[in-house]
Amino acid sequence: MYHFGATLWPGVGSLCLLLAGATWAPSPNSPDAKFESKAALLAARGPEELLCFTERLEDLVCFWEEAGSAGVGPEDYSFSYQLEGEPWKPCHLHQGPTARGSVRFWCSLPTADTSSFVPLELRVTEVSSGAPRYHRIIHINEVVLLDPPAGLLARRAEESGHVVLRWLPPPGAPMASLIRYEVNISTENAAGGVQRVEILDGRTECVLSNLRGGTRYTFMVRARMAEPSFGGFWSAWSEPASLLTASDLDPLILTLSLILVLILLLLAVLALLSHRRTLKQKIWPGIPSPEGEFEGLFTTHKGNFQVGGLAVLSRPGAPLLLWPIPRL
Repeated sequence: MYHFGATLWPGVGSLCLLLAGATWAPSPNSPDAKFESKAALLAARGPEELLCFTERLEDLVCFWEEAGSAGVGPEDYSFSYQLEGEPWKPCHLHQGPTARGSVRFWCSLPTADTSSFVPLELRVTEVSSGAPRYHRIIHINEVVLLDPPAGLLARRAEESGHVVLRWLPPPGAPMASLIRYEVNISTENAAGGVQRVEILDGRTECVLSNLRGGTRYTFMVRARMAEPSFGGFWSAWSEPASLLTASDLDPLILTLSLILVLILLLLAVLALLSHRRTLKQKIWPGIPSPEGEFEGLFTTHKGNFQVGGLAVLSRPGAPLLLWPIPRL
């Protein structure tokens, strides 16, 4: 008996664990954080509409939101859909609260009924009155809402004022070569504004130029399927990446500029020294001497104009001359 109980207890314990796991495991139709974020992103566009999105073209979720005080539940509505050429099928509705205080109703279509490039007709009616609530015809390939790009990295390029950005496509995204991206560029200083740059389809890197030196920039990337084969919505922004750009005064350029200035100053000093006599004469010209007009003025008469008398000689247009008059 003891051995039988010893062999039975491990099996019972395993069964209890399986039952507990099944009880505690979340329902496959219960919303997760990613669904909540994407639904909130779309609800901001039109909360009174029937909104649908697919993540990988193999799924489709449609939902709408109502005021929390409406007092209605999933049993008050009927959700049905029809693929082209097929009969109408019902879709089980779910209900849950939102962070904004409203109530969200949603339905997830089976993978077998998510065919791209085929019209899909959706219809929501009120059970009590049979009145139509929503009616839409969509193509699943035109309502793609991707996850944000991952692994965004920013680094300085070799050229001054350039930054290289690299990232990974959204996880699980179909046909990465047909994804277009948009880069958001902002600075810590609000006066710098926000810039956005679109990237060609399939590229997961870009080089940004004409950025201010010595400025901290923050970059984010979002994704969207490229038209015309696909359509949909911009994803949420990726995790940000920040980088401080190099200063406009490159140390090497600054050093070379100082050396050049010193060389020019040295050449200017050498040129002044080689022409110092000419410059001195131009700056301090010599004073003319009357010795040339009065012979012996400084040698014989010691610069005295009154010795022996002076004659004033002048003529029109000629300078005034003083000439000594000999005594009789």
